[in-house]
Amino acid sequence: MNEPRTVPEQESENRAAVAEDHSCVSSRPRPDMKNSVAESRKRKREEYEMQLFGFHSRAVYATLKSIVMESIQSKSKKLCQTLKNHKPYSENLDTLKMNEEQLVKAYYVASLPHLRNMKDVVNKFITVPNNVLADEDKLQRIQYTKVEFVNMSKKLEEFQQRAKRATVLNAALKEELQLTEQYLIHADNNDRLTQIIENGVAEIKMAHPNVRNKIHQLIKNYKQFSLYLNDKTSISQKSLYNMIDDLKCIDYDMSTL
Repeated sequence: MNEPRTVPEQESENRAAVAEDHSCVSSRPRPDMKNSVAESRKRKREEYEMQLFGFHSRAVYATLKSIVMESIQSKSKKLCQTLKNHKPYSENLDTLKMNEEQLVKAYYVASLPHLRNMKDVVNKFITVPNNVLADEDKLQRIQYTKVEFVNMSKKLEEFQQRAKRATVLNAALKEELQLTEQYLIHADNNDRLTQIIENGVAEIKMAHPNVRNKIHQLIKNYKQFSLYLNDKTSISQKSLYNMIDDLKCIDYDMSTL
C-alpha cells in the first residue's frame, strides 16, 4: 500500500506538473506558414459552423473550460473557507491563500487531459463536413488540374487583351460618331444656305430677266480693264501727263451696268 504523501511533496509535484505544462507550451515552435494555413482553415470551418449552427466549436470548448475552471475555483474556495471556519488561521491567512492558489493550479493540471478529450469531442460533434459548402464557396465544387488552370489563365489573359482592344475601338467609334454628327449638322446648314441662294437667284431672275447677260458683259469689261492696267508698255512723259490723248474711250450705258 502506498504511503500517504505529505503536503510539501504534493505541492512539489504540482509545481513540477505546472512547470512541465508551461515548458511544453514554451517549447512549441513558433507558428510558421504551415500553422498559419491550418489556423486559416480552422477559421474557415468556424465560419461555416456559425452560418449553420449559430455558434462554433471554439466557443463551445471555451464555455466548457470556463465552467470547469469556475467549478475548480469554487470548490477550492469552499475548502479553504471550511478550514478557516474549523480552525482559525488568523496568523496564517497568507499561507492559506497561497495554498488555495496552489490547489487551483493542481486541479487545473489534473484536468488538462480531460480538457483535451473534451476538446476532441467538441471538435468531433460540432463540425461541418468537407462536402458542405457555403453559398459563396459553391464554385469550389469544380476542381481543375494544373494544365486546365494554365489554359484558363491564358484564356483569361486573351479575354483581357480583347477587352482592351474593344475599349480602344469603342472610343474610336465614339469619336467617329461625334464627327458624323457634326458633319450632319454642317450638311444641314449647307442645304439651308444652298436653298437660300437658289431662292435668291430665282428672285433675281424674276426681277431682272437679262441679269445673266449683263453679268457676262461686266466680266468681259472687267477683263479688258485689267489688261489695260497690267499693260507693261513704256509710257512717255507726254503720254503720262497728257493721258487724255491716249485714252481709248468706250461708250457704255451706265444705267445698264
